[in-house]
Amino acid sequence: MVKYRDGKIHMESLEVGDIIDIDVLQKFLDNFALGMNCAAVSVDREGKEVTRPSYYRNFCEGFIHKSSLGDSRCAECHNRMGEEAVKNGKPFVGPCHAGLIDFAAPIMVNGYHLGTVLGGQILDKEPDYDHIRKIAPELGINVDDLSAAAGKIDIVAKRNIEAAAEVLFVVVNSLAESGYRNLEIAYQSNTLADNFMQISQAVESISSSAVEITNGQYELEKEIRGVGELTEEIKKIMSAVKGIANKTKMIGLNASIEAARLGEMGRSFAVVAREIQHLSDSTAETTTQVTLLNQNIEQSLETTLTNSKKTLEITENQSAATEELFATVQDSVKLAEEIKTLFS
Repeated sequence: MVKYRDGKIHMESLEVGDIIDIDVLQKFLDNFALGMNCAAVSVDREGKEVTRPSYYRNFCEGFIHKSSLGDSRCAECHNRMGEEAVKNGKPFVGPCHAGLIDFAAPIMVNGYHLGTVLGGQILDKEPDYDHIRKIAPELGINVDDLSAAAGKIDIVAKRNIEAAAEVLFVVVNSLAESGYRNLEIAYQSNTLADNFMQISQAVESISSSAVEITNGQYELEKEIRGVGELTEEIKKIMSAVKGIANKTKMIGLNASIEAARLGEMGRSFAVVAREIQHLSDSTAETTTQVTLLNQNIEQSLETTLTNSKKTLEITENQSAATEELFATVQDSVKLAEEIKTLFS
């Protein structure tokens, strides 16, 4: 199971099967073993088989591995060769405990050992029958049978064995490197897709807010125009009130003249006339103040309306730009998802 730490692949958790298709590896090893007249198998870093053995020789499979001691010695040889290969970072070729030639090619990624491809079970010269006669009794195997099996093993030049091990090393590690890079790309693609999704959601929210702000600005401008219309109505009313005040003043003036003409009899009437004149003057003064306030309101509304138009224009541009950004981000999200699909 691939694990990630701080945005990077946790190498200790990485297995051969995470970066190499085991079916592809199995097919390659089968064909390699058949073509090179040797055996091959892939194991993980613990020595556990990852692929099935390819063309194991009867000498090994039918006799050596049938013995628990022989099988144990083979495991020790494989471990030793694997360690040498990992230490040197290249294939190791050498004799096994039974006298055959084996090789180990490490599977490495970024300096980390993931597994080993083991191969061989061949000879670079005639079998050492003295050695066979020595180990057969130790392993509980009939000497003649083991010798006969040894005589059927192919003899291949040492340089050809080394070349075969090198080919195996290069091909398998190329597969591992390619698979590892695909994992990295897949992880980055997933991260990219997730980031774009978050950006998309944020931009969508901003876009909705921009539309709301634009609509609100439209409503504000409408309300400002409504207030402007009210000030016009107030102006008309104040004009009417001013006319009434002037008429009231004339009535009060006429009443004062009439009260003076009546003399003592018109004294009470004169008081009323003076109050009418005071009311007229007060109304005229109030009308003047209201008119001045109304003029100030008109000027303020004109400035507010001008600023509102500018703000509306800005919010409209922002809204359009945000919608365009949202469309671009959506395209990026789609592209990131497509990249993610390629490596999933």
